[in-house]
Amino acid sequence: MSSIPASAVKSSAVSNSSVRSLAQAPAYRITSAGLFVWGKKSALSLTDQALTSGASFAVNLLLARWLPGEAYGAFAVAFAAYLFVTGFYNVLLLEPLSVMGPSRHSANLPSYFLVQVKLHILLTGILSMAALVTGLILWEFMPQSPLLSAILGAGITLPLLLFLWLTRRMCYVVQRPKIAVIGSACYLAFVVMGLFLLQHLGHLDAFAGFLLLGGGSMFSGIILAWLLGLKRDPTGEENVSWRTVLLENWTYGRWLAGGTVLSSVSSQMQTFLVAALLGLSAAGVFRAVQIPMLVMTQVVFAVGPVILPAFSYDFGRGAVRGMRRKATLVSLGLGTAALCFVAFMATFAMPIEHLLFGDKYSAYAGLIWILALIPVAQGFSLGFSMALRASQTPHFDLVANGIAAPVAVISAIVLIRWFGLTGAAISLVAGFVTYSVVTIYVYFFHGEKLTPLNAIQKCGNNS
Repeated sequence: MSSIPASAVKSSAVSNSSVRSLAQAPAYRITSAGLFVWGKKSALSLTDQALTSGASFAVNLLLARWLPGEAYGAFAVAFAAYLFVTGFYNVLLLEPLSVMGPSRHSANLPSYFLVQVKLHILLTGILSMAALVTGLILWEFMPQSPLLSAILGAGITLPLLLFLWLTRRMCYVVQRPKIAVIGSACYLAFVVMGLFLLQHLGHLDAFAGFLLLGGGSMFSGIILAWLLGLKRDPTGEENVSWRTVLLENWTYGRWLAGGTVLSSVSSQMQTFLVAALLGLSAAGVFRAVQIPMLVMTQVVFAVGPVILPAFSYDFGRGAVRGMRRKATLVSLGLGTAALCFVAFMATFAMPIEHLLFGDKYSAYAGLIWILALIPVAQGFSLGFSMALRASQTPHFDLVANGIAAPVAVISAIVLIRWFGLTGAAISLVAGFVTYSVVTIYVYFFHGEKLTPLNAIQKCGNNS
């Protein structure tokens, strides 16, 4: 398969031979052998995601158990801010890496990866400075707030925390998820051992939690970079221009950047409003009862890094029909699995809370199954969402989030005042459901019009 040259993006004129080659691309057939390979890679992706998320899960779980309510609430608010920031990183680096890498730079991936590492340093440096400035402002007005150490910890470690995200995504671009599993296993081991050591020494707090996650991420990311063979060309020459990559990332990610702001509003605003209206301790409770739901959410997300490059390859070679079949299969499968998860959470909410938190949050165990509806919405729309992104039409995300964000914010303001944490949970679910409904609508009523030629022309017009 030949990649789409960068020059094609800058012009809407495409040769007749290119059109014929796309039109004559063979239809993709889903075979048992193909499903086996795809299933194996999905299983490796799930393992990788489970190991990486296990580290975050362990930190959140153990801090929720061991720290006082207000201290964990401060960590929860800082962690929500960290997730808000990582949204920009995802759409400006990771998403373009998964889409543009396979379709345009498949012949020069090592050089392309090194350029993305440079952009990682630039982007995370800017985001880290913004977080540190926020921490200094808080220090000036609220020097005794437990939020201070949590925000400073997140700001200092942000470039380290996200380096593992970058190297893991590179593993999926080259279709080698097994390597990503090795790095994630090292990450989990580093974090778990560090947690118990810090607790034993009496130094575990929100700041130490972020330092531990950042150190483990950098250590594991370096291992993955070595296994991928990433090293600078001794001649100092680059086959891929960093300016070209930066332009590609921005051209693709600018549509998603606006959607990311709105998405973060939909998914994180509830935590900030709970902290403001009900206090830091309530924010800690709200974060804690989300932890069981995050297990299924990570299962859903684990499929994304596998299917997005695969969908991009299909789209680039003109196998749109096969990509759409895969999208439907993925969405139905994940949505059905998530419904089973809700049933399990509703049945065993109290025992799960006791197992995880030792009855510390037993009064709020009913929220566990309500929040479990979030991965249901995510699951039923994920395949369709990845197909739209692989089709290089990321502006759909801005539309979906533009509708979901007002629903989430308005419902949060009203429902938190009326129903407290239960209202916050309902508002969170409402935002995700709205996003998924709009995404599915866009896919079925507008997605079938997409072809590789149309995508090239759209990119040319947007450049």
